[in-house]
Amino acid sequence: MTIAATRPSAVPVPPGGAPDGTAGGRPSRELTAVYVAGAVTALGTQMTLLALPWLVLETTGSATRAGLVFAAQALPMALLGFAGGEVIQRLGARRTMVVSDLVRAPVVALIPLLQILGALDLAVLVAIVVALGALAVPYHAAQRVLAMELLSPHARSLARANSALAGVTNGSAFVGPALAGALIPLVGTTSVVWLDAASFAFSGLLLLRRVPAGRGGAGGSAAGPRGLWAGVRHLYGDWFLSRAMLSTVVFGLMLRTLMITLPVLAFTRFEGDARIGGLLIATDGAGGLVGSVAAYVLATRVAPVRLACTALVCVALPLWTLLVPVPAGVLVVAVGLSSAAAPLANAPLMGLLSARLPDGFGPKVLQAVVTISTLTGPLGFLAAGAVLDRAGVAATLWGVAALATFGSGNLILALRRLRATEDPD
Repeated sequence: MTIAATRPSAVPVPPGGAPDGTAGGRPSRELTAVYVAGAVTALGTQMTLLALPWLVLETTGSATRAGLVFAAQALPMALLGFAGGEVIQRLGARRTMVVSDLVRAPVVALIPLLQILGALDLAVLVAIVVALGALAVPYHAAQRVLAMELLSPHARSLARANSALAGVTNGSAFVGPALAGALIPLVGTTSVVWLDAASFAFSGLLLLRRVPAGRGGAGGSAAGPRGLWAGVRHLYGDWFLSRAMLSTVVFGLMLRTLMITLPVLAFTRFEGDARIGGLLIATDGAGGLVGSVAAYVLATRVAPVRLACTALVCVALPLWTLLVPVPAGVLVVAVGLSSAAAPLANAPLMGLLSARLPDGFGPKVLQAVVTISTLTGPLGFLAAGAVLDRAGVAATLWGVAALATFGSGNLILALRRLRATEDPD
C-alpha cells in the first residue's frame, strides 16, 4: 500500500489557509484550539499526577497506597486501550475530545469536594482515578485524528502537527509537576486538583466553541474497519507500519530502562551524588522539549525521511557514551542530545504513518499505536528493575545502547526502502 494510492495527489487548500492547514505559515484557528486545549489539559493532568499521591501521603502517610493511586491511572489503558478506536470511530474525534474533557471536569472535582466533606477514602479515590483513566483512553489518538482532518494529507504538515502535540506533552511533563510542587505549599493540595478540573472544563469549552461541529465528525461504524483489533491488523499487514511498530516497542523498553538506570548510574559512578542524578533526569526531560520545538520548525522544511533518519542516528549514537567513564558533563550532553533527537524522529515518522492511512482507518490505527506505545511502559520498568538487580549497571547500559541501535537501524532501513519504492513526501 503506497501513500499515493491512499491519499489524493492534489493538495486541497483550506479556506483562507496554506496547503498544510495554516494561514500565512501559522496554524488555523481550529488547529490552534486543538493545540491550546491539549496543552491546558496536559498541564492540569501532570499537576494532578503529583497532587493525588501527595494527597494520599498527607492523609495516610502510606507510600504503598500512594503507589496504588499511580497504578490505578495506568490500568484503564491496559484493559480498554484498543476500545478507544471504537469510541473515536463512532463519536468522531472532536466529539470524543469534548465529551472526555467535559465529563472529566466534574469527576476530578469530586476529589476535593469529597475531601472537604470528609467522605474521601482510598477506595473512592482509586475508583475516581480509574474512571479518569478510562475517560482519557481515546483522548490522545483523537487529538491526532482531529489534527489529520484539519490539515492537508502531506506528510510534512502532519509531521508538524505531531511535533506540536509532542511538544505539548513534553512541555507539560516538564512544567506540570514542578508547578504543582510550587503550588501545593502555597495553596494546598486540593486547590491544585481544583485547577485540574478547571483545565478540563476550559479545554472542552474551547474545542466546542472554536472547532466547528462538522470537523472531526463521526463517520459511523461503517466509515472504517470493523472490530476491536482492526487497527492492530492493519499495522501488522503493512510492511512499513509493522517495522515502525517493532521499533516503537523496542524504544519503549529502552527509554523506560534508561529512566531507571540514570539515577543508579549517578549513584554508583559518582559516589552517590544526587545532584548528578537529578541533572541527568532533568536533562532528559528538557531535551525532549527542545527537540519538539526543533521538530516543529524543521518538519515542513526538511524531507520527512531525511529528518527521521538523521534524528534516529542521534538517538542511538550518544547512548554508547554512557558505557565510558567520562565526566558528568559529557553524560549530560549525551543524554540531552539523545532525548532531543527522539521527537525529531517521531514527528516525521508519525506524519508518514498518518499520511499512509486509508480514509476511515485513522481512529483504529492511531489508537492502536498509542495503546501499544503506552503498554510498553510498565513492561520496560519491570524489565529494567530485573536486569539492574541481576546484571548490574554496566550490562544494563549495554542493553540500552544495543536496543537503541537496533530500533534506529530497523527504522532507517525501512525508511530507505520507503524512499526507494514509494513517495514518502
